[in-house]
Amino acid sequence: MLVEAASPYDSAAQLSQLRKEERSLSVRRTRLHARIDFLRAGGHAGQSGETLEELVRQEKEISRQRRELHERIERLSAELAAGPRGS
Repeated sequence: MLVEAASPYDSAAQLSQLRKEERSLSVRRTRLHARIDFLRAGGHAGQSGETLEELVRQEKEISRQRRELHERIERLSAELAAGPRGS
């Protein structure tokens, strides 16, 4: 079975999508950091009832996802920079 390589256009589009996802995760992570800092400074959780522990857990999960995205972005960027294979 012959597997067709992704075109540079497809790879560039995928890279663009990954960067968009990374920006979205970064915004979510920044907001979580602000909420965590607020609670650590003596603020209260308010109506949501979120605990500091839950916010920290969410932040760790988002950070993990973001690191994985960074790795995928780096690999795809390197592949695009190397150009087409087998030419």
